[in-house]
Amino acid sequence: MRWHWAFIPNSAEVDRFELKIHGHVNQPLSLSLKELVKDFPRVELAAVNQCSGNSRGFFEPRVPGGEWGNGAMGNALWAGVRLKDVLDRAGVKAGAVQVRLSGLDQSFADAPRFIKSLDIDHARDGEVMIAYAMNGEQLPLLNGFPLRVVVPGWYLPKGWYLVGQPS
Repeated sequence: MRWHWAFIPNSAEVDRFELKIHGHVNQPLSLSLKELVKDFPRVELAAVNQCSGNSRGFFEPRVPGGEWGNGAMGNALWAGVRLKDVLDRAGVKAGAVQVRLSGLDQSFADAPRFIKSLDIDHARDGEVMIAYAMNGEQLPLLNGFPLRVVVPGWYLPKGWYLVGQPS
């Protein structure tokens, strides 16, 4: 796991955490970790987690950041819920084209806004997961606790999910 800030958290306020789904939906949702675990079917998926900076040291022209070679990646068995099931509960309206994911990293005052988008069809394909466990254990803090998105073949921030239309 790569952490981008000098301040490295050693705890998370899970009782105050909420997964928020809003935007182009019939029913905006705000789910606690307990509700997510209890109210949705659990799924498992083996997938690689790769930092977007993997192999940055080989980029031409050079880019700022840690000049890593290879290795900023690892494989894990993730457990959680399908993003599709959560989106279905919110009732994605016709015409929605993307799901925007915002990382919790932006809770720091000077943090840039980390956002990633998935086409709505990809987000609802049943393979995209909101993970709360990794290799049979609670998701570690520096791997995204309490939740992170797992999208095989993509790198994504930790965070909550916003359904929207293009601006």
